[in-house]
Amino acid sequence: MKKSLLTFLVVFLGYTVMAQNITVTGKVTGADDGKPIPGASILVKGTTTGTITDFDGNYSLSVPSDGTLVFSFLGMKNVVRPVNGQKKINVTLTTSTTDLSEVRVVGYGVQRKQDITGSIAGVQGADLVKQPALTATQAIQGKVAGVQIVNSGAPGADPQVRIRGTGTILGGANPLYVVDGVITDDIRNINNSDIVSVDVLKDASAAAIYGVRGANGVIIITTRAGERGKMKISYDGYVSANVAAHKVKMADSKLYAAYTNEALGYDGKAPAFDLNNLPPYNTDWFDAITRTGISQNHNLSVSGGTDKATYYFSMGYKSDQGILDGNNYDRLTLRSNNTYKVTDFLEIGNNIGLSRYNSDNKPYSAFTAAYRQAPTVPVKDADGNYGYTDINNVGNPRATLDYTNNQSWGTRIQGSVYAKVDFTKHLQFKSNMGVDFSEGHGRIYNPVYTVSATQKNEISKLTLNQSTNEHWVWDNYFTYNNRWGNHRLKLMGGTTAEKYRTRFMNASRQNVPAQKNYWYLDLGDAASATNGSNGTKNTRNSYLGRVNYSFANKYLFTGTIRYDGSSMFPSNNRWATFPSVGLGWVLTQENFLKDNAWLSNLKLRASWGKIGNDNIPADAFTYLINSDLAYVLGPDQAYINGGTITDIKDPNLKWEVTTETDLGLEYGLFDNRLSGEIDYYNKLTSDALIYAPIAGTFGDKDGQFLTNKADIRNTGFEFSANWRDKINSDFSYNIGFNLTTNKNRIEKVGGGLPITSGSLNNGQVTTRTKEGEPIGAFWVYQTDGIFHNQSQLDAYVNSNGDPLMPNAQPGDLKLVDRNHDGVIDDNDRYYAGSYNPKLMVGLNLGLNYKSWDLSIDAYGNFGGKIYNGKKAQRWGGENIEASLANRWTPDNHNTNIPRASNAVPVASDYYLESGDFFRVNNITLGYTLPKALTEKLSISRCRFYVAAQNAITLTGYSGYNPELPGLISRNSGNSDIGSNTTNSGSLNSGIELSSYPETASYLLGLNITF
Repeated sequence: MKKSLLTFLVVFLGYTVMAQNITVTGKVTGADDGKPIPGASILVKGTTTGTITDFDGNYSLSVPSDGTLVFSFLGMKNVVRPVNGQKKINVTLTTSTTDLSEVRVVGYGVQRKQDITGSIAGVQGADLVKQPALTATQAIQGKVAGVQIVNSGAPGADPQVRIRGTGTILGGANPLYVVDGVITDDIRNINNSDIVSVDVLKDASAAAIYGVRGANGVIIITTRAGERGKMKISYDGYVSANVAAHKVKMADSKLYAAYTNEALGYDGKAPAFDLNNLPPYNTDWFDAITRTGISQNHNLSVSGGTDKATYYFSMGYKSDQGILDGNNYDRLTLRSNNTYKVTDFLEIGNNIGLSRYNSDNKPYSAFTAAYRQAPTVPVKDADGNYGYTDINNVGNPRATLDYTNNQSWGTRIQGSVYAKVDFTKHLQFKSNMGVDFSEGHGRIYNPVYTVSATQKNEISKLTLNQSTNEHWVWDNYFTYNNRWGNHRLKLMGGTTAEKYRTRFMNASRQNVPAQKNYWYLDLGDAASATNGSNGTKNTRNSYLGRVNYSFANKYLFTGTIRYDGSSMFPSNNRWATFPSVGLGWVLTQENFLKDNAWLSNLKLRASWGKIGNDNIPADAFTYLINSDLAYVLGPDQAYINGGTITDIKDPNLKWEVTTETDLGLEYGLFDNRLSGEIDYYNKLTSDALIYAPIAGTFGDKDGQFLTNKADIRNTGFEFSANWRDKINSDFSYNIGFNLTTNKNRIEKVGGGLPITSGSLNNGQVTTRTKEGEPIGAFWVYQTDGIFHNQSQLDAYVNSNGDPLMPNAQPGDLKLVDRNHDGVIDDNDRYYAGSYNPKLMVGLNLGLNYKSWDLSIDAYGNFGGKIYNGKKAQRWGGENIEASLANRWTPDNHNTNIPRASNAVPVASDYYLESGDFFRVNNITLGYTLPKALTEKLSISRCRFYVAAQNAITLTGYSGYNPELPGLISRNSGNSDIGSNTTNSGSLNSGIELSSYPETASYLLGLNITF
């Protein structure tokens, strides 16, 4: 930090002579239709200085008076304009052109796309503003090859993002987010209307500049900036109706009662129902807990500027009602992005965002209870009391929602201030100070209530919690950019320092009054008080550098190195080096291809690099000692106080390291109307964290310790193709397609011991991770239909004539003796696939006809499996799906659906289903008012639109949703099956228990600019 400060002061105090700069403004429009082009890039030739046009095609940029501007946009020809002292330069771009000069944000700078040797993709400009989305990740869903994004549909839920597969078992698997240069772990607080571009760094060559946190990929978000000129006011907003996209058809009262009686009869018990005199109810429990949620989103921005300063202010409000009744999320955002030209050589600025959220939280387990509760039970009886039954132990899900009082709220400040100094037109220094501060509060009140003997709470309880998280980062780096002859050289080097601190406190008391205005701890029973607190503190220091070299625009080299130090690890493993190298060859710049009429661009690239992952528990190497112990020692056998280590730690713990090789080809055909990329990647994560078993004699409380004992490999191909064209001046269109393959494989796991997980909380586990298989592979019994009659059951014996399934009855599942040892046990389980899709595809369509625009986005996953845990998690007396009407009975042998039963189902492939699906996640139709009309109304632009999100899903999966975000964590609960158990979510993916059903939204929106 001291060295960085000294460098900063020397730069500011030692400066003497700078070039004369002026502020140039203007507008970029399309030649065919005259409409503004948002997201077009403007770059000062030979430098890293640049900007992007706003929603109305306007830009503002401080440039040398004798400089040259390069204007570019995807699918259009570059335009080069000398400044010559001009302060206003308007540009018209024509179609059918290369996009090779498009600027990408690459981390600590920008880079021309044609010079990039790594795998970088993203979404910019008009592609962002056309689709209403809550977060930036939703905006790129299905648009970037190699990126899997799963949104739960729950209000305020954090999306799950995977870039090129999962490379960790216990560490964090989501990518690193960087917002205007500030590293963060959560982008839900950012207003999507404030975002101008989203860039994804997918391979090690691109992400190595972020070192120890780049292993899962990097998503860089750039927010909007003001432009010099007249003040502009913009409003974006929509209202939507949210409904459940799919319901599981459940049994009615008649079918449920018949099934329950049959199951009891097979067990020799009396029937529970008189089928001729059923209760007068037929409750649809899903309808009883869901609703049509109404959401609204409003964003207002004001921007403008002068020669000396630009400003962008925005305010956004989001109110989101989920389909689960009472589940609400509200968010208020404020943003201020400003630049100030202090002198011709010094620019300072800020990018600051503030957000405030309030959330009413309801348990997702209500969906599982609604699935399981009997239709013969009323929501409420005639006296207004909640209904219940003694036939099963399922609670009344409506009562669960009504008695749940769980609120959370908080504030977040995320932003940065910077100073940028131009020593010469080639050398620049930037100092950026960033902060990400959040504070959160939670309140849970459990009232006194009684629904039944098993669903009640006899003592009220109030629990309060508070948390704060602070992250400070200071980046200081130089950038040198020059071009001479056929050579282009760009150097970047600097330092970054970070500090993290978290604090958490919670307290509770019982017998707190039921009235909400009395929900204070002081009003509860002091004797029942509990409280606790904890916190963490860690720092990082880094040195980084990058070299970009291009010869004749055809031979490319990129070299990156980062030296990271982290206090998260023991002193002997705190520092590590993360290098990368990338090479590129632009074949279309060679003489033998340069004049090819149909081949516009062909580039080969190859890269290699190392990146890390230090997302581990803060106390991962800190020993815990219990000092409150007494030992009997000495001849008097007296009690003597002492202590012992109760949590063994690995003193050599270190970060996970991913080594990745990427081979890529970029192509452009027919004047780049058709363009795309093909990539092969192979990345190996070594020293991945797992919990390894430890002998009980060491005194560890849970018999396991965290250590680096696993290797994980992800390999695959990525393909993307995009076609953009115009039929005439009124009609243009674009088609985009991408696909990704991924193979996930455990190369090594500590001592070769498999990791068992995937518990259903009924004594059954469903996954086991071992060498040669994917993370969290399903490990279940194989079935071979059912026993249709007693003779089939009698014939199912081993070589000794003993029954293989002695307790089975006709109509039961037939389990296969896979190892042919004459006994069906855990040794007969097999690996039956995993949740990870083998193939992902994305499809994007866009049409523009005069004032109309239409966009359609879709994506799909294929080759993965889902374990339908709702069906398999039974204890007896729960409801069933309507399809069980065709179950086996003594009179119905022509079926493969097992008989009625109250037995706990074994973990078998009968409950495994295909996870294949294809989903149309966005259909947006917009209409922009004619310019002649808007000018009369003193409006710059006005667009109305309607949209449908997640309206169509094609799948064979019978559950609520084939996408399962928020990997379910369950205790393994069965220590006899394998060793090395853990509760990691990555080991339990693809098990549907309490997932949020798919939500479809129908929107009406408005974009208007004054």
